[in-house]
Parts: sequence; C-alpha cells; structure tokens
Amino acid sequence: MSQSGDFRVFLKEKVNLNQSRLNLLSQRVTAIENFLSNDEVFGEYVVEVIPQGSFAHGTIIKPVGNKEFDADVLVLMDGVEGWEPSDYVQKLYEAFGRRASYRSMRSRKKRCVTIDYAGDFHVDVVPFVTLYGAPYVTNRNTNQFEPAAPDEFTEWLEGKNRMTNGNLVKVVRLLKYLRDHKARFAIPSVTLTAALAHHVSETARISDPDAYRNVANTLRTLSAALATQLAGYPHDAPCIIDPGTGRNLADRWQSHNYQTFRTRFASYVEKIDEACDESDYSKAVKIWRDLFGSNFGAIVEPASLTAAASIRPLVPASERFLDRDFAIPEALNPAYRFKNVGYVVPRKGFRGGPLPRRGDRVGKRQSLKFKIEKSNIPEPYDVYWKVRNYGEEAERAGSLRGEIQKDSGARNWIETTSYVGYHYVEAMIVKDGSCVAKSRQDVIVI
Repeated sequence: MSQSGDFRVFLKEKVNLNQSRLNLLSQRVTAIENFLSNDEVFGEYVVEVIPQGSFAHGTIIKPVGNKEFDADVLVLMDGVEGWEPSDYVQKLYEAFGRRASYRSMRSRKKRCVTIDYAGDFHVDVVPFVTLYGAPYVTNRNTNQFEPAAPDEFTEWLEGKNRMTNGNLVKVVRLLKYLRDHKARFAIPSVTLTAALAHHVSETARISDPDAYRNVANTLRTLSAALATQLAGYPHDAPCIIDPGTGRNLADRWQSHNYQTFRTRFASYVEKIDEACDESDYSKAVKIWRDLFGSNFGAIVEPASLTAAASIRPLVPASERFLDRDFAIPEALNPAYRFKNVGYVVPRKGFRGGPLPRRGDRVGKRQSLKFKIEKSNIPEPYDVYWKVRNYGEEAERAGSLRGEIQKDSGARNWIETTSYVGYHYVEAMIVKDGSCVAKSRQDVIVI
C-alpha cells in the first residue's frame, strides 16, 4: 500500500527541514553574498554565491536532536592573477575577519571557510574559481586547484528527479532520515544520492509504468535496484560515478561501513516490499513504522481513511486547466518527449545559465526565460504555458496565479522572480486538439 498521505505528512512534519529554517538559511546566504560583493578584496572578483550539495539538491533534512545542520555554498569567482591555490581560502577567511559580526563565527578548512550560526546551522563557503574556462575548487593544504563540476551533478540530479515526478529527492530524504535516526549506518550523503539517482531510468518506467508513480513506489523501485547492485559486491563498494567529474564517489566509503550498509539495506528492502504489497491499511502502517519508527502514519478506520482521501487541496480562483477552461482534453503520448528548461538571464553581478544547474534555485528580482528543448514531437503543434506560485509571500500578495497562456510562436516564456517559495512554470504541447505532452520546470526562489 502506497500510503501517499502518510508519506506526505511524515516528510513534512518529521523529515524535511522546516521552511522557516530554510528561509533563514537563504537570508544568511544572501547576506554573505552581499558582504563579499562589497568586500575591498573579493568584491572585484565575486560573480555570485549559489547553493551546492544537499542545499542545491533539496535533500537537507532535520538534524537529529539539537544538532546543527550544514549547508554548502559556492562563491563563483574569476581567477585572481598572482594568487596561489592556497590563497583563496586564506583570503576568504581574512575577508570575513573584516566584518565584526563574522569574525568570531569563522573557521578554516582545507577547501572552505565555515560560518557557524551557533545552535542552528553552519555554512561552508567554498571558493569556486574559473581559470581558462575550467572550474576548480582550491585546496589550502595541498596548494592545488582541484577540478570540480558540482553544477553538472546538480543538473544531472534535477533531470533524474523530473523523471521520477519529483519523488527521487523525497526518497533520498527518507533514506537519510533512516540513516540518521534509526539505522545508524554510515554513507556520505552525496554517495547515497548518486547511488540512487544512477538507478533512475526510462527502462524502469517502461517495464513498470507505476515505478515512480508515488513516493512508496519510487522508494521500492530504487531501493530494490540498489540492493541488487550491491549484492554483487560483498566486500567493497561498487564504483559510483560523479557525472560531472567522473570521480568515484564511493572512494570515501570505508569497507566496514559499506558492508554494514549493504547487509542492513537488504533487510530494509524486504520491509519496503512487504509494506507496498500489503493491502490492509493498518497492517501496512505497522510495517512502515517498523522501518521508519513510530512517528510514521496514523492507523485509522477505513471509513476515516476514505473521508480523508476525499479532501482535495484548494486552488486559487485564478488557476486554469486545459480540459476545464479550454476544452482541450489530456491525451499524453508516452512516445512524445520534450523538456521545458528555465534560464537565468544574466545581469551585472550574476551569471546566467540553466536553472537545473542551480538546483532550480534562484534569488528574487531575477529575469528567467523558459524554452522548449529536445522535442521529438512533429510539427505542427501549439504550446501553452502555465505559471503557478506557492508560499506565504505570493499568497499575501494575491499572486498564486495559475493562469494559462497560449504561446505566440516564439516557443519561450519570460518571467521575473518576486516571491520566496516553490513555484513552477509548465509547458503543455497541444497537437490535433489534445494535450500530448507536458514538462514542468520548478522555480525555487530563495
């Protein structure tokens, strides 16, 4: 049984980092960016500060107990003539020392400066340097430039997440929660994320159309595939490739930690299969609770469950739908493919580029252009665009939107970010009177 409602509540209440803390993190990162952009040394070279790692991937979870959570950000900057690789972290550390409010919060690591907001979270600020067109991080200890491509990893992961209807990142969060709160197995977050994402495929979706239908099915599909892979490696972890650099992300996974994970994970996959196959709601909840703990789900009578399922989220009066408001039926054709990709329009002080490389995250007052790409749908067809906002700011402003506009023929759409929150722009292709394909680009304004 999928327990979609229970997973939604469990993720929101127990797993996901509170939105208020994410908002505070975004405010702190904006403050760091503003400070560095105006610093007497770094201001000349800093292009932008953007999320990376779990922050960019959307896989940060609540920390255990009173522990802090951490977030990584990249300081995009041009190479500085005369600076050694070790200078970048050192001079960044010195820059934070020029502001009294940061002076006591800073510490140096080999690739970053950590700013510690005591009692809540810390931010690792990583110089990300472009030299002769190639990106590098810098190592203070070895005095070397190290090739890096975190934005390519983020773009790859965003594509995999789209393929699972947004369920991949939820599965990563669930398994990180299992790791931290119950299972106590050791696996680096980036290794777990990549290991799961590598098993997302069109082949799986073709062989089982329900493979990524909801969180439970996606958890089952990816966990089973990963367990099958690990079964063939009893001693050391298989190679888990970073799609950006080609580096093996399992190289930091110690053998004894890997073997513990492999054994325990196989038993968890059995419970996931059992819970998904169980048709009795109360019995299924008990199995999920055995896996995730007593905070998962609430055992209810079938009548109560039916009543709860009948409740549908409210939509704003402005929201439109092709079938209801345009008399265009939905007849999605699985053979048709295209991708709606949002791009940040470059302006002074900020780089442009595709949203997927930024984990779909962008600041306020940024101009975005959405384009139809990689379409295999034969002309002629029409494109319709839908913009939907979420969050307190948009709601207070009466701008949840949801309207649908027919494309003028340019095959693109332009928007400006105004409200913090999780939003989307959806492109819908209409051919022979029916909607045959859709692609949604998430826009996370921080």
